[in-house]
Amino acid sequence: MMVIDSGDKLWNLVSKKPIDELQLKESTRELLQESLFVKHLPFVRCVIFIATPHRGSFIAGWRPSQWITRFIKLPGNVLLGIADLLQESQQELAFASTGGRIATSVDNMTPWNPFIKTLARIPIAPDVSAHSIIAVKEGMPVEKGNDGVVSYKSAHLENVESEYVVRSPHSCQANPHTIAEVRRILLQQLK
Repeated sequence: MMVIDSGDKLWNLVSKKPIDELQLKESTRELLQESLFVKHLPFVRCVIFIATPHRGSFIAGWRPSQWITRFIKLPGNVLLGIADLLQESQQELAFASTGGRIATSVDNMTPWNPFIKTLARIPIAPDVSAHSIIAVKEGMPVEKGNDGVVSYKSAHLENVESEYVVRSPHSCQANPHTIAEVRRILLQQLK
């Protein structure tokens, strides 16, 4: 999210009305604007995605993952903001309830979730050089493979400057091939 400009695409998942037309407390409005109207950071000129689930993770939808999310507690300011939004603007809300509870980060990482689908469609800012290092377990065909958490299809991005597939499980940061590829990209950026 540091390298995208979301415009109102994320907001439209929450409300049918523009944020300026809703009667909200100023603290709620600020929280929502900071969270859902994302602008890329101008000092970020290069990004290297490592085993990044751009289109979600298949394990987020597994029953044990969903069960664990019931123990996640939201911060107080977020709860107050949600209460304000529900109290003042319930008719304007566009999102569907997740079984009577607010979606967690795990819910948002399921491949069929509208948030992750929308986020995946937002292009990287044109002045950012983007690179992908994608982990795929040994012995799996790359395009149909996965790293045990993220599928190649979820991690793959069109229009990146480079893509490197490392044969590894998901936590590939210490893999010598991953390290060598990060080094190559950083040296290229120095030039």
